[in-house]
Amino acid sequence: MMPGGRQRPVVILTGWLGCHPRNLRRYSELYDKLGWNSVARIPSPNSVVAAMTEGPPDVTQAQTGKNTAFTSLRESRKMSEIEKLALDTLEQLQILKCPYFMVHNFSNGGCFLWEWIKFILRQKPAASPLYPTIDSENLQKNLVGVVFDSSPCHYDAEVHTLLTALNYVSSKSMREKLIVRATSLSRQSVENRFHEYWNGLLTDAQDTPQLYLYSPTDHLSPCRELEKLIELRKGLFGERT
Repeated sequence: MMPGGRQRPVVILTGWLGCHPRNLRRYSELYDKLGWNSVARIPSPNSVVAAMTEGPPDVTQAQTGKNTAFTSLRESRKMSEIEKLALDTLEQLQILKCPYFMVHNFSNGGCFLWEWIKFILRQKPAASPLYPTIDSENLQKNLVGVVFDSSPCHYDAEVHTLLTALNYVSSKSMREKLIVRATSLSRQSVENRFHEYWNGLLTDAQDTPQLYLYSPTDHLSPCRELEKLIELRKGLFGERT
């Protein structure tokens, strides 16, 4: 709690594929020194592989009820694992009653989770009863920034980038199962999903400040395509300091 009894702001740390809570501890300690509480959220390796072919439906179409994927989701009430994690994260954020918050994404594992968090935040309660526990308008108002740390990764519809990332999964048996699953993914489905994912980040109409941290030596997140995305975002919203 801050001086005067005020609640501290919160940063949501969304972990990479193969990440463990201990790996995020140093980031939590850093934010703590800056006066922020942190909430760590790590998508399971299974959910990250699933996200290679499955993502949120188009927000605009979903709100008008024209998107068949969204309509099916609303009627069946069946959520993907990563969607449930996003919903749980926002529910906890509401319980904490922080004055404002930000999201710090690591690699595509974290960015896939951010996709769903963003999707839920963009839903208008009157138009979509899908998330009745979430005050999306108030949460969206309190979102002050998004950090992309070695993300998003431009994997160009190639599964080999995922296979490389799976080497960071510590459990050998799980890693082997996920490799088999990843190699069996339909290339067309992966390609369609990649374009949906990347275009959604390129053309996101929300002007929430964004910070990109990346390295030219990061082979999982090629900086050339990332810099193109950054320049496009600057063209849309300008550069903030």
